[in-house]
Amino acid sequence: MSNTQNQYGYAKDGKIYLYAYMDFPERELGVVKDDNVEKSIEYFVKRFDMATTKVNELVTAIEESQNKGSYLMKLLHLREYLSTFNGLGDFPSLFAVLDTHEATIRDYILHNRGKNLEIKTALLKEAEAMRESTNWSQTAFDFKELKMKWIKTGSSPSENEEKLNAAFTVAIDYFFANRNAFVEEKNRVIEERKQAYQTLINKLRQVIAEPPSEEKVPKIKVLQKEWREVGILPKKHFTFYTKIFKNELSNYFNKKKKKEDAPKYATPLEHKEALCARVEKLVDMPEAVKLDEIKKIQDEWKKLGKLPDLKDKELNTRFKIACNEIFEHSFLLKTSKVKFEGFATKTKFEQLKLKIRLLKETLKEDETILNNYNTERNRYRFATEQPPMSADHINLINKIKTKQRILKKLQDQLLSNY
Repeated sequence: MSNTQNQYGYAKDGKIYLYAYMDFPERELGVVKDDNVEKSIEYFVKRFDMATTKVNELVTAIEESQNKGSYLMKLLHLREYLSTFNGLGDFPSLFAVLDTHEATIRDYILHNRGKNLEIKTALLKEAEAMRESTNWSQTAFDFKELKMKWIKTGSSPSENEEKLNAAFTVAIDYFFANRNAFVEEKNRVIEERKQAYQTLINKLRQVIAEPPSEEKVPKIKVLQKEWREVGILPKKHFTFYTKIFKNELSNYFNKKKKKEDAPKYATPLEHKEALCARVEKLVDMPEAVKLDEIKKIQDEWKKLGKLPDLKDKELNTRFKIACNEIFEHSFLLKTSKVKFEGFATKTKFEQLKLKIRLLKETLKEDETILNNYNTERNRYRFATEQPPMSADHINLINKIKTKQRILKKLQDQLLSNY
């Protein structure tokens, strides 16, 4: 055979051709490079080896696979690829290999589709048996599992596939339509009951806001009875509304009891004397005082206002001094715990000394500021009108006096006990 051809093709007029084979006509593969026909033909012979490799790789993959049907499209694409592949070689033998494996795959698919028909028929029966269920949560889960099995099963014969899919979809849709209708009705009832509970809360607040009367408690009891008849709610919603309702009731009855149990004073002046005595008593046990309690007493004091009695001014002064001392001592204790590491674990003796030390330091700072205030004000000593003391100036004087009283008490305590 001349160097211008081989058994699968030839060179002519500077071009390389592939002989016709099977149903494929003769066709041009490419041009002769550098006027070297032999090398050009050899190039296309080597290219054919690439096609052979692709066929062999596919054959190996098909033979090793458990799911041979998944390779059908790859095989068809390779067949199309070979029909236009530019190479010189025995293409009929490659197509013969592909034909053999295509037949194997199609037999496999046909067999599997028969099995898939059996599986899908069984799955459909299972779905139709479940469609009327009202065990919504579990059945919804079971349907999702069933649908996954359906998807993984693969196709049945084409004449059955469409009908099976349609019937399976109807069964699923029927169940979920029923479930959705149930959920919508349940949500409607829940919203209705939530509104009923909120309405009762609003009514309770209105009754509580009414002026005191003998009808008030009976009205509240009627609302409590209506509350018990509304019906159940999901736990989180029921807890939310019940907490509000109970808080309103507790606040009302607690206040009512406090008013009933509150000490009765003949006059506002007598009330102030009792509050003043109460605060002065707390001054002697500052470590145990809760500031919230003092603030409540102050609020109670403010509500009494100024009294048209000569003793009112004296009581106001005593009350203010006592409160200032309690707050100042509380601040001293808090600052000591921050400034002195391990303060709470030290002995009472050590704590007293540290508080005295801190108090002296802060007093020294306050007195320096007071001297500045006095110096500034004394500049106007010989003026026609000396300006009045500022609020800050007066507050600082009172603060220093309060600290001095606390300091003396602490020093006396130190001397008498240690």
